[in-house]
Amino acid sequence: MGEPPKKSTRRQRRPTLRDALNAAHSSGQKVKGAVVEPDGKITLTFGEPTAVDGTNENEWDRRERELARGKH
Repeated sequence: MGEPPKKSTRRQRRPTLRDALNAAHSSGQKVKGAVVEPDGKITLTFGEPTAVDGTNENEWDRRERELARGKH
């Protein structure tokens, strides 16, 4: 007789942000924001995303938008 099959000693990984976002998307939820804590805890906020009107925009956001438009 042969030996019984060995159990996997692999630990199960924690869900990633991508996993959480994919699960929310597949359930039809719109994600407004996400926070990943240092201990790996993921918190999603649901709702309609709000548009940035430029009043709370910082220099990095402005530069990123300019680079996306091709203004260097």
